[in-house]
Amino acid sequence: MTAMHRPGGARDSIDAHSHAMEIPIRQVVEELVGYLGATTVAAIAGVKETRAVQQWMADREPQQPHLLRFALQLVSMVARRDQPDIARAWFHGSNPGLMDETPIVLFRSRPLAEIQGQLLAAARTFAARDEIRSTTADTTALNPI
Repeated sequence: MTAMHRPGGARDSIDAHSHAMEIPIRQVVEELVGYLGATTVAAIAGVKETRAVQQWMADREPQQPHLLRFALQLVSMVARRDQPDIARAWFHGSNPGLMDETPIVLFRSRPLAEIQGQLLAAARTFAARDEIRSTTADTTALNPI
């Protein structure tokens, strides 16, 4: 499958979904830890200790792999692999598309079915900033003032 990357290098929503669903859960956890750190991954999955996250990367199956796959989908949409600070900021920062809630708080406080659509919309809106910047830069280059 050819990766569909936006101008900023993050994945588009379809490719982000495919990537998160197709790879082994161990790789999902490894990528999430690379972006967000073990503490945030533990919080997303609803566990108290990062030891569980380490076990998932070794040989143990997480209890809620769907949450981790969805989190990777979101992360892949908002940041490139070389931008873990952006991914962490998006997950921990107040988000106007979520009525100023933070994605991590939503993951910890509500069922996925209640927040999935909101989180996807917020990630798509955030990801669109690269497309807007790219289009603006292209227009400016073609039509300098």
